[in-house]
Amino acid sequence: MAEMNEQLEKLAYEYQLLQAQAQLLAQNLELLTLGRNEFQAVKETLEELKKVEDEKPEILVPIGAGSFLRARIEDKENAIVSVGAGYAIEKNLDDAVTYLDARIKEYDDAIAKTQEGLKKLESQLGELAQKAQRIQQEQAMGFSVKK
Repeated sequence: MAEMNEQLEKLAYEYQLLQAQAQLLAQNLELLTLGRNEFQAVKETLEELKKVEDEKPEILVPIGAGSFLRARIEDKENAIVSVGAGYAIEKNLDDAVTYLDARIKEYDDAIAKTQEGLKKLESQLGELAQKAQRIQQEQAMGFSVKK
């Protein structure tokens, strides 16, 4: 009986560890999805800008708290895109879209790997729960079933 309690405690500890890992992966997945969506929005904006016929189109520039300023785009052929670590470079719109596509693919790959890891953890959590349930059933019945 003491051995079964020890097994249950061990399973409970493993379960908590896996659950914490799963929670971290779920949070990471959410951050990756937000990042990917931001890059996608920028890409779509640049693609739409290429279709605009006005030489200096008017836009609304967000300044915070749901407020905007009217502005004109002086150079609609180029965009300044972030390349990470606080650096940005100027690219023509086609190159900027190509760069953003590559970044979106990186995010998609990271999202897929994170989802795969989360599925594995969920599977392990299910297995641990089943083991614990079997041990509890054996305890309730007062005997152990040999495998």
